[in-house]
Amino acid sequence: MKPKFWSVYRRADRSRALLTASRCYDFLPLVTPNLRTRRTIPRDILIRIKPMLQFRRITTQKRFIPQIDGLRFVAISSVVLLHIYAALEAGIIPVPWSMSSDLPKRGVELFFAISGFILGIPFASHYIRKAARVGLKQYFLRRLTRLEPPYFISLLVWAVVQMIIGHRHFGEMGPHLLSSFAYLHNAFFGAFPGAINMVAWSLEIEIQFYVLVPLLALLFAIPSASIRRTVLAILMIASGFLSIVAHRNIHLRASILYYLAFFLAGFLVCDLYLTRREWKPSFRWDVLALCGWPLVWYFEGNVGHILLPFLIVVLYLAAFRGRICSAIFSNRVITNVGGMCYSIYLFHVLVISAVRRLSTPLHIGQNFWAYYGLQALLILPCMLICCGAFFLIIERPCMDREWPRKLWRWWQELVSSAADPHSRLRRASLNPK
Repeated sequence: MKPKFWSVYRRADRSRALLTASRCYDFLPLVTPNLRTRRTIPRDILIRIKPMLQFRRITTQKRFIPQIDGLRFVAISSVVLLHIYAALEAGIIPVPWSMSSDLPKRGVELFFAISGFILGIPFASHYIRKAARVGLKQYFLRRLTRLEPPYFISLLVWAVVQMIIGHRHFGEMGPHLLSSFAYLHNAFFGAFPGAINMVAWSLEIEIQFYVLVPLLALLFAIPSASIRRTVLAILMIASGFLSIVAHRNIHLRASILYYLAFFLAGFLVCDLYLTRREWKPSFRWDVLALCGWPLVWYFEGNVGHILLPFLIVVLYLAAFRGRICSAIFSNRVITNVGGMCYSIYLFHVLVISAVRRLSTPLHIGQNFWAYYGLQALLILPCMLICCGAFFLIIERPCMDREWPRKLWRWWQELVSSAADPHSRLRRASLNPK
């Protein structure tokens, strides 16, 4: 056993070695002789970067429902995969069948039901559970600060791309761009003619629903649960028949009148979710989900708009109540991808178009599905990288309701430090860590 003074000599030797090293590197003032500090620099960098690489959503009320992000994953997957198929219809291998123009909208209709559920939660909690009243000022301000920055940036990116790649003149594009900024493109021009971002039509319908939510949420004020749910079901049926009439008009078919039944379906799921007593997971709901999900893309036309909202109610309940479904929709990878669905939705068509310009000639044999699989393997990673970066840099910070205040504080500090370079050093000396 070594004597106690051994550690004293070891510390003295280490000190002399460090002193010698510091004298040898006096001409490099940025090099520190402290080996322990040098080893911790990469770790400090990782600690700073790690919070920036969080893909989980920032929720308003610190209430995270993983199954909802799992359902978002299904919705955005439907949109992306069907748009890849539509892009390959002009490929070098013929498609097996021509896709209906309504089929890619199935994912959008799934999103509408999710919006009904999410936005109905705070209002239903107030009327059913006697929670705090929803402040309308904060409600609309939250919608503004959460959704507008990513949307406006995407419109500008799309406009620049169309001017450079599509050689579209700004004078012709200007009215479409301005109306899209005001969420009025559907009302003035219809959903697709001259659109800057071809998927922005659904976001305008979402905005119409956001405005109507405080009024529609009065349905939750009905005290009897059975009567309340019956009224919601009747309104869903009536809205389904109303969509048949609205479909005849180019402007109404891109409005909430055509899709109201799906938002009400989200309201109904919200009602059942908040009034639940004890939902025991059951394989019966998994069987219902297994049989029901393929029907989402099978129903078409007027019948689909009447029956599909009720099918969505059953499938969303299965996501909560099924043993297997609940585990799948709560998977972290699935919820992370579903959580950044807004970023993917805004830019997926742009990424598909960019990658397809290079990947279209690549194929394996003459089988279309092998061709489709190869193209998807090339497109999807690029999409996740580009949209994931946009999510981390732009969308996720906007999920923080305090981001305007934090941005203003950061800007003030930046301006003050630029005006007085020594101010930051003085603040650091006054507030040592």
